[in-house]
Amino acid sequence: MQATEILEREHAIIERALKLLESAVVMIRTGRRLPDGFATWAVNFICEFADRHHHAKEEEVLFPLLEERGIPRSGGPIGCMLHEHEMGRDCVRRMREALPPQGDDSAGFANAADDYIGLLRQHIFKENNVLFMMALRCLSPQDDLSVVEKYRAADARAGGADGAGRFKSELTQFERLFLTSAKADRVSQTVRLM
Repeated sequence: MQATEILEREHAIIERALKLLESAVVMIRTGRRLPDGFATWAVNFICEFADRHHHAKEEEVLFPLLEERGIPRSGGPIGCMLHEHEMGRDCVRRMREALPPQGDDSAGFANAADDYIGLLRQHIFKENNVLFMMALRCLSPQDDLSVVEKYRAADARAGGADGAGRFKSELTQFERLFLTSAKADRVSQTVRLM
């Protein structure tokens, strides 16, 4: 089913960003410097890609249809996912508030990022392995085509494929920077041991 496959592919992109964010938390807590602009980029990535592109598809398109097909919101998996979206937004608010110009609190950023990472990893697992499996059982092929078309409209409202493509490109650039930084750290530690 394309409707869930699209969301799972986006989950994979978000998980790549979570790995970088996890590395950033370690760097902050061990007193190392983050790649320039990463913390601000991470907050923007989450707000724009994870929330405006991805969560919008779930909240505006998939979840309402699943509800129509009998999956409950209140006391059910949809309500749980929506609540976790709100919890994630609170973590991102805390991350943003820790950054200049609002604040200069690297420990606060790391704590909020750590909370977000744990929340999102569990959230993605639940969607991929529980909610999307339910969707596969209750959505018809016609539903799937309709959902995919509505996803395209949601993407257009959120800046289109160009916006998502930009974030994927920037993500790849930061992955390279973090890899370079990790290699430099290993070389530095080896030199100190000799």
